[in-house]
Amino acid sequence: MKKVAVVGFDKKPLEKELKKHGYILEKLKPDFVVSFGGDGSALMAEQLYSEVPRLAIKHSKTCKKCTIGEGHDFSGIIEKLKKKRYKIVEEHKVEGRVNNDKHKVLVALNEINVAHAIPIRAIRFDVSVDGKPVETQLIGDGAIVATPYGSTAYFYIIAGRSFSDKLGIAFNNVNKKIKYRLADLDSSVKIHVNRGPAFMCADNNTTMIPLRDGDTITVKLSKQKAKIIELEGEKRKIEI
Repeated sequence: MKKVAVVGFDKKPLEKELKKHGYILEKLKPDFVVSFGGDGSALMAEQLYSEVPRLAIKHSKTCKKCTIGEGHDFSGIIEKLKKKRYKIVEEHKVEGRVNNDKHKVLVALNEINVAHAIPIRAIRFDVSVDGKPVETQLIGDGAIVATPYGSTAYFYIIAGRSFSDKLGIAFNNVNKKIKYRLADLDSSVKIHVNRGPAFMCADNNTTMIPLRDGDTITVKLSKQKAKIIELEGEKRKIEI
């Protein structure tokens, strides 16, 4: 892996160091990508370079799944890359599709979010899994469908727990005493908007799809997978 793209808002020191060690900066077709920043930069890199192996280097105390680059000293990190002292771990993604329309699809590493469009107005919605009703007549801010990887992020904030090998459905500030449900990984989760307006969002993607009364959002595993570079000796943190 010689050609690398770097994503972040303060990336020049890292780019300079990579070039010094013989790496070629390549924006269009890199062999791998490095995000330098926090969780937002990591998700941005995943959106820009889907399915390209990605290393997240921490430049923010808020990033919980990044390798630490202390004081802009990247020598240890780059040394492990050059000597191939790493493994590539695949993580599930989910896709959200509105009314089965191929032009209204978003893919997420963490979660698909169905959220109210107007903060002072609740939305009304129903949720089903594999055609069976799970919760009906819900009124609130919305719901998210999260991956195992995303279960330590927004899902955890709402539900207060994480999970593995499942899809997680978390209910955001709704009228019933229910915070979450878990479904099998291969499940099809449907969120039917009885009354909006609302949006379908994916992670921190700035593209949001407007939802109207009667729209149905289907969320299931995506064919895409994230490819995360884990350096030798670096343990992924799963707490938030």
